[in-house]
Amino acid sequence: MCNTQSSILIIYFSIISTVQSHEEIKNKVTSVDGKNLRSSEQSRNQAVERQSLEVGKWGNLLMAGAGIAAAWTSHSDAILVDGLYSGVNFVAAIIAARISAAVLKPADRRYPFGYDSYEALYVKYRSLVLLGIITFAIFGAVSKIIFYASGGQVPGLVFGPIVIYMISMVVICFGLAAWHRYNWKRSGSRSELLDAESKAAIVDGVISAGAGVGLLAASLLRGTALEFIVPVADSIIVIVMSAFIIGQPMRMFLRSLREVAGESAEPEVLKKTLACTQELLRGRPWQALDVAVSKMGRSYLIISYLIPEQAIAANQVDALRHELEIAYANLLGEVKTEIIITAEAPYEDESSR
Repeated sequence: MCNTQSSILIIYFSIISTVQSHEEIKNKVTSVDGKNLRSSEQSRNQAVERQSLEVGKWGNLLMAGAGIAAAWTSHSDAILVDGLYSGVNFVAAIIAARISAAVLKPADRRYPFGYDSYEALYVKYRSLVLLGIITFAIFGAVSKIIFYASGGQVPGLVFGPIVIYMISMVVICFGLAAWHRYNWKRSGSRSELLDAESKAAIVDGVISAGAGVGLLAASLLRGTALEFIVPVADSIIVIVMSAFIIGQPMRMFLRSLREVAGESAEPEVLKKTLACTQELLRGRPWQALDVAVSKMGRSYLIISYLIPEQAIAANQVDALRHELEIAYANLLGEVKTEIIITAEAPYEDESSR
């Protein structure tokens, strides 16, 4: 009888051990499959991003050369500003291509949280350069108006090249904006680089259209009581356009500054992430205390604060982290995930302060 009971116990524990081993293998296979799928998707998205930036780079070089040439032949400061804006976009596209490759590098000892900060820094300094160009244009326009008002002579505008330039640049700019937006959607609607390039192309198109229409409208003032403002019409247009577009790079700068400073993600993202965590842990011996989520470029860093309700092994924590990473990736896109085992809430209650 004892031998029979011993045999039954041995068989029972063997079955339990086999089931547990099967579950561990299944979790590892699922984790590996999920990582391979995400790696393949990231490679495809990077190829789309690189292709989009390559086309945009040469398009901006073409517009920069055309803008400088048109400004020289037409004596227009507004067209010159437009050309310089395109020149900045060309240089930015070269830098963006390098950053696009860098952000996919895995974390290492030098950058333990990965290279995602490169993207946020790129957007930050790109917006600062744009703000610098706009500020330079405003001061130049104001100086020209003051010089003219004090009796100085300014070269008269030549309107012929302006018409050709305006039509060509508007078509190219809005074509590039549509191209970048299309590829932004193709690559998962998460690339900060393509989003920035699309918005920059729209701003460039608005500058070209505004400068051209304004200068052509100014030519109609000849022979009227307002003919005296025709020589500085392009300066007035520069000021109006700058006031219209300065908000875009300012918003880009503030958003990237918050990311680099480590500000928490949007409240809606926090709620969705915590709900996702609680749903995944339902029926398991884990309790979710809180989650911390910060956005850096196109990627999110998510730290989950968990209380285990029974003794756990290190491999169980790793398996859970992989599961959470897959769930978060399905929710937010590119993520990096860590788990902190703790019994203390990570933040003080706001009401107790």
